[in-house]
Amino acid sequence: MQNLGILDKAIAVLERAVGWIVTIIIAMMVINITAGVFFRYVLGNSLVWTEELSRYLMVWAGMLGAGLAMADGSHVGIDLVVNRCPPALAHALRIIAKIVIQIFLTIVIIKSFGYLETLKIQKSSAMELSMVIPYLSVSAGTIFMSIENLLIIIRLFLRIEKPVNGEVGI
Repeated sequence: MQNLGILDKAIAVLERAVGWIVTIIIAMMVINITAGVFFRYVLGNSLVWTEELSRYLMVWAGMLGAGLAMADGSHVGIDLVVNRCPPALAHALRIIAKIVIQIFLTIVIIKSFGYLETLKIQKSSAMELSMVIPYLSVSAGTIFMSIENLLIIIRLFLRIEKPVNGEVGI
C-alpha cells in the first residue's frame, strides 16, 4: 500500500493526541456534571459554574471530535449521485467536494481568529473565564478538520488509500 511516509506518521500522532484530549475532556465533563448533581441534589447547595463549564467542554469535545470524524470519513454525506457516476467522474466529484469544503474551512478559520480578537475583553458569567478560551475551540477544531481535509485531498489526487489502524511506513 502506498503512503505519505513522514506525513502519515505525523498525522497519526496528531490524531492519537486529539483522541486523548477528547477523552480527557469527556471525562472532565462526567466528573463536572456528577459534582453538579451531587452538590445540587444531595447537599442542596448547587455550584454555579458546573453548567457553564460543561457547555464549554462539550463545545471543545465536539469541535475536536469533528476533526476525528473528518479523518475517519464519518461526517454525513450524500453520495447517491456520486455513486451512480462512472468511476473517473465520481473521483473528480469527490475532489471538487473536498476542495469546496477546504474553502469553507479556510473562511471559518480566518473569521474565527477575527472574532477571537473582539472576545478578548469579554468574560463568562459564572467562571469569569476569558471568552477566548471557549471560542478558541472553533479555531482549533476547524484547523484540525482542515489538516485532515487537505490530507484527504492529497490522497485523492495521488489515489493513495489512508493507512488502516495506524499502519505507517509499510
